[in-house]
Amino acid sequence: MLQTFPATGLQHVARRLNDEFGSLSPRFVERCVCDAWNCAEHLGFQATPVLVERVARERLQAMVMSQPPSGRPVPPRLPDHDTFG
Repeated sequence: MLQTFPATGLQHVARRLNDEFGSLSPRFVERCVCDAWNCAEHLGFQATPVLVERVARERLQAMVMSQPPSGRPVPPRLPDHDTFG
């Protein structure tokens, strides 16, 4: 895959976010950082390590906050769960 971003800059960002989000796998954090960079470029922004870190941090915080408190996956809802009567 052709990378159009500075690998060392993203490695530093991923390392800082790995330290901050130790409950997530390092691979997931790295993927989030790369996705944030690609998203910024796709939207026409100048993708800098500072911007990428801010975007990736927001997404990682959302992922951590959306996990159930028990850490167990929530079972899927039954198809007729929302029907009345």
